[in-house]
Amino acid sequence: MNSSCTAVQTLDVSHRFSHENLHIRFNTRFDPPQVGILINLLQRYHQSCKRIFIDVRQVEQPDPLAVTALKTAFLHAAYEPQRIVFKGNSGFALAVSGNRVLIVPEKKREKHVCRGNCANCRCGHKKSPQVKSA
Repeated sequence: MNSSCTAVQTLDVSHRFSHENLHIRFNTRFDPPQVGILINLLQRYHQSCKRIFIDVRQVEQPDPLAVTALKTAFLHAAYEPQRIVFKGNSGFALAVSGNRVLIVPEKKREKHVCRGNCANCRCGHKKSPQVKSA
């Protein structure tokens, strides 16, 4: 499998490959149509990936019918559950025995500290032009 970045985006689901792993991201919804896409991706790529990361950090309330469908599919699947890693709190609702759930802390946005060196400084601390003497 090519480990270069390949991405497809459909129904609030995107996926890519990185370092022989499959990364699947759900943007806001986790409903039955998204479960169908997830199951198709897993069936298609599980043999060629070391691990499968399912990012549900943006999903606040997974649809209960979708959760049941996913858990049923996991229980009847031919791949090892320990290869599947969920990212985000919603992963606890979706995981079956053997899956892992990672809680990734949100990145704190670093505030800009102006030193007047910015190329197009918007802070008002324009660096005075340097005059070189000969």
